[in-house]
Amino acid sequence: MRYLTLLLAASLFAQSPRTTPPTVQSISPRGIARGMTAELVIEGFNLANASAIYFSDRRVTGKILRVKELPDLPDIRIGANGTQSSIDVGPLPPRNQVTVEVDIDPETEIGDVSFRLQTPLGTSPEGALLVEPYVGEAPDKEPNDTLAGAFETYLPAVLTGAISKPGDLDHFKITARAGQTIVIENSSDKVGSSLQPVIAILDANGAVLRTYGEDGTTMNFSHQFAKAGTYYIRIADYERSGRASHQYRIKVGEFGFVSQFFPLGLQRDAVAKINLTGYNVPATISAKGTPIVEDPFATMVRPEGAYNRVKLALGRDPELTVTQPAPKLTLPVTLNGQLNKTNPIHKFTFAAKKGQAIVFEVMARRLGSDLDTSIEVLTAAGKPIEVAAVRPVVETFTTLRDHDSTQPGVRITHWNNINAGDYMMLGREIVRVTELPRGPDADILYEQLNGQRVTYFNTASEAHAIDKAVYKVQIHPPGTQFAPNGLPVTRIYAQNDDGGPGFGKDSYLTFTAPADADYQLVVRDVTGATGPYRLNIREPRPDFRLSVNPRNPNVPRGGTIPLTVTATRLDGYAGPIDLSFSALPKGFTATKGRIEPNQNVGVLLLTAAADVKVVEAFRFDITGAALGVTRQASPEDHLKLVAVGANPDVLMTSTTRSVEIAPGETAAIQVKISRHNGFAGRVPVDVVNLPPRVKLPDFGLNGVLLNEGETERTFFIEATPAAEPGDYTIAVAGRVETRSTQQNLSAAPETISVRIKAK
Repeated sequence: MRYLTLLLAASLFAQSPRTTPPTVQSISPRGIARGMTAELVIEGFNLANASAIYFSDRRVTGKILRVKELPDLPDIRIGANGTQSSIDVGPLPPRNQVTVEVDIDPETEIGDVSFRLQTPLGTSPEGALLVEPYVGEAPDKEPNDTLAGAFETYLPAVLTGAISKPGDLDHFKITARAGQTIVIENSSDKVGSSLQPVIAILDANGAVLRTYGEDGTTMNFSHQFAKAGTYYIRIADYERSGRASHQYRIKVGEFGFVSQFFPLGLQRDAVAKINLTGYNVPATISAKGTPIVEDPFATMVRPEGAYNRVKLALGRDPELTVTQPAPKLTLPVTLNGQLNKTNPIHKFTFAAKKGQAIVFEVMARRLGSDLDTSIEVLTAAGKPIEVAAVRPVVETFTTLRDHDSTQPGVRITHWNNINAGDYMMLGREIVRVTELPRGPDADILYEQLNGQRVTYFNTASEAHAIDKAVYKVQIHPPGTQFAPNGLPVTRIYAQNDDGGPGFGKDSYLTFTAPADADYQLVVRDVTGATGPYRLNIREPRPDFRLSVNPRNPNVPRGGTIPLTVTATRLDGYAGPIDLSFSALPKGFTATKGRIEPNQNVGVLLLTAAADVKVVEAFRFDITGAALGVTRQASPEDHLKLVAVGANPDVLMTSTTRSVEIAPGETAAIQVKISRHNGFAGRVPVDVVNLPPRVKLPDFGLNGVLLNEGETERTFFIEATPAAEPGDYTIAVAGRVETRSTQQNLSAAPETISVRIKAK
């Protein structure tokens, strides 16, 4: 028995060498005042010989002062079941401390900036730093759990510290004038803090005058002191928990802060007055509709004296400020309205022709409003308009756990007579199956975009409790009548709550007029909240937006890595999008790619020559072309950097270059790897960009895997009966498992063509 225990321990902790990408674990300080030069200390794995630092704002610069190696921390890795992880991720890599001299221009915008470190192994993940106003800093000096230990500070100031242990309380002592109003702004969440602050104002005797943040949200607020004297600010965690990541940086003083504004946007290239609500800011400002570089559909303004900027949406249609009762609308139009206690519901009338398609898009929560809108189109008489009849034909139930409104995977009790491509109804949301469970301990998977379930027919994703009915459904024209089958028929109406991936709590509704007629539009908030909204009503304008991952590809010498580009399709655009890299320096090559019709993801391969001589990281851009326009992937990211990485642990090739497959059939793909640097560990194989309703058959818990010491593997892809005919492109990549969160893939340098034949 003792021998067996030792053997198990050896299998758990035997580690194969591999190169861990640069990893950032801690940053100190988390904020620096603009106009200052200060030292920034960054700690993480494999940061040795860091040579440069890149910031997202060019007005922030830095130079490496020194790099030193730190002692190892305890190697504790917890698996999914809460026990010691048995996955070999290699021995602990060197832990380093990098000290950077950071210089922040006095004109730098207050707010968060991002950075990456350049190392011989490539660039690090993004770190975040706050650019703060030039005011004093009040540190958390323990013990300060009581008023007697409070740190005395003079306003304005930035309160800094951490709620590091359960039940921890931090106190700061201030002096206030009679009638003085101070603003308190928490910026900790912008630099990754896990703290949910509860901030209390206490008088000189310790009596609590007011507490903010008790609802568990991070708040910005103001407080007015009735009389002069000594007061205390107390900071705690909402859950009374404590950990090192509960850091805070809280600005306190008589500064300006915009809490709300109206309207939320203006017409492009026009000038408009914007009304402001907040603290110590003007009542109105003038804004010009000039788009910013990062977003052609938005502009930014900072009111004089304010520490935060206002993001305004830019539109192309005439703007109308909402009054109630409202005049009959002429389309297209953008409505700027405010729901309040007096008018919690706004109603409008408009005319449409039979078959005319109209899009209703709300922008509220995305622009900082508190609203969670719902929109509905009714007849002129105020009756709901049915758009589809939903007939259940198979019943099953959720099981194991409650499910939130985003997970693409849902656990169900059984899936007899359910297939990939089928529509299902969970509550009132309609989703589509991409993959059936691989076994009793697996989820059924639904179509997703950026990790969030995609819904159909204007339904909104919802949370679902355990043991709730789930149905496979058929979609029929409105008004269809059915013979009873024992399952409840559902009628879908022209209504939407949440618009889905990319829209958050903002509503998005597509509507096709069933007749030449006048119609009503109703806008409300589902929670009864008040606030401003912006509603654009138009005929569909097909378009798309793109994002890319990874944002900092570190390409091994002589190696290839895949980059996935995800499209958010707008107003029904379903056609192809051609993808290409910007110009690359000598020694780098890249494939072109395509996001196929009705797909959301495309793949490009980036290769570095074995003798590449590029030393510094360089910015890259990927563009997508369709509809006669080009869109840049992730245009808001100023730290999209390509760097040369380490010599690869594995190089992958595919001996299969193309396959043909019919629905219901499988096709074999053979891959090979060459191992380097003494690496002999397992290599999971990622298949990137599988076509819709094409899957990997059940390969067990670990998927497609080259085990320790193996150099080749043949696996299969399977086209489900619902797979759609067409020509597609996939990529295969071997994954080296490390202690870094960064992608560590080695791709075959050429893509594989997949042709799905007609049935």
